[in-house]
Amino acid sequence: MIELFDVTKRFGSETAVDGISLRVEKGEFCALVGTSGCGKSTTLRMINRLIEHSEGEIHLEGQPVRSFNEESLRRRIGYAIQNTGLFPHWTVARNIGLVPRLLKWPKARILDRVEELMGLLGLPVEEFSRKYPHQLSGGQAQRVGVARALAADPDILLMDEPFGALDPITRETLQGELRDLQARLHKTIVFVTHDMDEALALADRLVVMHQGRIVQQGRPIDLLRNPVDDFVESLLGGMDRGLKEAALTRVSERMMSFGPRLLASERVSYDASLSQALSVMLWHRVDRLTVVDDEDIPIGELSLRRLLGARSS
Repeated sequence: MIELFDVTKRFGSETAVDGISLRVEKGEFCALVGTSGCGKSTTLRMINRLIEHSEGEIHLEGQPVRSFNEESLRRRIGYAIQNTGLFPHWTVARNIGLVPRLLKWPKARILDRVEELMGLLGLPVEEFSRKYPHQLSGGQAQRVGVARALAADPDILLMDEPFGALDPITRETLQGELRDLQARLHKTIVFVTHDMDEALALADRLVVMHQGRIVQQGRPIDLLRNPVDDFVESLLGGMDRGLKEAALTRVSERMMSFGPRLLASERVSYDASLSQALSVMLWHRVDRLTVVDDEDIPIGELSLRRLLGARSS
C-alpha cells in the first residue's frame, strides 16, 4: 500500500530523515516510534506531501506520490493529529463532513456518513452534532478528529500522536476504541507516537527510528525478545520488557490441558493477557488458574510454575 525507497529529507544543512526504506502492507497498523526529533513525524508528513521529500521515492499503491495532485492525494488519505485541528467556528457535524463536501458528495450521503461515524465513535447525534469544539472534552474532540479523518472512507489513515495531549484514562479508552475500529475497518494505518506502551498495544509492526534512520522494525513481540541494540532495548523499557511481553501474550497461547488435580478455584478468560492473569494470581495468592471460554466453561489451566519453566527454557 505504501512504500518508501531510500527517502531523505533535508532542511537546509540538517538531515531530518536519512535514506530510509519502508513498506507498509494493505490493512497493516504500523507504528513509528523513537525519541523526539528522530524523524518519525517528518516521515509521516512526506507520505501525503505535507512535506516534500528531498531524495528517494514514495509510492502509494505502486504510483509515486508526486504523480498525484497534492489536493486529491490528501483527500484520499485520512489524517488525524494531536489537538485535533478542528475548525473552532464549525459544528461537530460540519467538521466531520469536511472532506466529503470537498469531494462534492450529495448532501444526503454526507449526512448519512456523518451520523454513521458519530455512532461508531460514541458521539450521539442529537447530543453532539450541533456542538462546537470548545464545548467538547479532550476525548470527545479527539473522537471528532478521528471521525473527520475517516469521513471519506480512505484506505490509508495517518495519525500523528493523536492521543498525546490526553489524560491517561481517556487515552487508554481511545486506544481501545481505535483497536476495535481497526478490527472492523482494516485500514492501512501509519501511527506516530513517542509512547512505547501505546505502540505495543496498537501496532502490528513497530518501526524504531533514531537520528533520522530506521534501526529496527518488526512485530512488537519480536522486538521485545530480540532488540537489535542498547538504544532499542532502552526504548522498549529495558528490564520491563518481560512485563510488556506478558501484556501482548494471550492466556490461550500458554494454557495447558487439565492436570490430575482439581480445578483451580480462581478463573481467567482465555482472551486475557498473561499480565492480567499474573495480576489475578498475585491478588489471590495462587499459582494456578482455571482458564474459561466466553461462556465461562473451563477449557484448560494456567500454571505459574509451567510459565516460569517455559520462560527459562
